[in-house]
Amino acid sequence: MRWLAVFGHACLVVGCYLVAWGVNLLPVSSPEPLDILTKPLFWGMVSILGGVCANMHSKCRCIRGEWLIRKSEHQ
Repeated sequence: MRWLAVFGHACLVVGCYLVAWGVNLLPVSSPEPLDILTKPLFWGMVSILGGVCANMHSKCRCIRGEWLIRKSEHQ
């Protein structure tokens, strides 16, 4: 699961860059839905949240398959 943690950290770095770029573009942006979806601020927030999710899941038991109860261990 090390690759998932590396991917999560890369998403965080890219997301921070996109958010900073998007904040600089706010004065010239219009508040229309299509314009919001095409700006780097939106995709930076999505990338940051995805990076946090990837980092959390790189350590959790659900991704590693340890949440499965085996019959031999349960009895």
